[in-house]
Amino acid sequence: MRAHLLKVGHFTLDNASNNGTMMQALETKLRQRDIDFDADDRRIMCFAHVIDLCSGRVVRAACDGPDEVEDDLDEDDSSSSDEYTVPPNPIAQARAVVRAIRGSGARRDDFQNIISQGNENEWFKEGKPPKTVKIKALQLVRDVPTRWDSVYRMLNRLREMRPVCLYSLNFTECNARSLIDLLGC
Repeated sequence: MRAHLLKVGHFTLDNASNNGTMMQALETKLRQRDIDFDADDRRIMCFAHVIDLCSGRVVRAACDGPDEVEDDLDEDDSSSSDEYTVPPNPIAQARAVVRAIRGSGARRDDFQNIISQGNENEWFKEGKPPKTVKIKALQLVRDVPTRWDSVYRMLNRLREMRPVCLYSLNFTECNARSLIDLLGC
C-alpha cells in the first residue's frame, strides 16, 4: 500500500546539466526506498525554454554572429566616445541604436524631450499617405541574455519608437541610411 501512495510524477525542467544530475540523484534516492522512478522518463524539457534556445540560434545564424551573446550590455555604458558605428547585422544595429540612446542620462532625457515636442508639433508621421501619430513616452529596451524574448522586446520597442529614433540619433548620413533601412522608415 505504501508504494501506491509514493508515486512520483514528472518534472518539467530546462536543459541545464545540473537538472540532469539532480534527476539522477533523485532516482538513486527513490530506488533506495523501493520507489519506481526513471530519471530520463520523468524529465520533461520545458517547451518555452526549448523554443527560446532554438530561436536564439536562428537569430544568431541569421545575423552570422557568434554563438554567445555579447557581454557588454550593462546599463551604465561608461564609454566616453560619442562615436557609434552601426554594425552590419540587424540585431547588432538595433543594439547599437539602443546603446547610443541609453548610454547616458542626457541622451535618455533628449529622447523623452523629442517624444514630447514631436507629439506637440506633430513631427511623427507613418503610413501612406503619411498621417500624424502620437508616440507613447517610453524608453527603449535592451536585450538581456538571461531574459527570454528580450531580443523580440528590444526590436518591438525600437519599431514602436522608430520615428523618435530617427530624430534623436546623430549618425552620419551613411549610418542613418542603414538605420532607416533597419527601422523600415
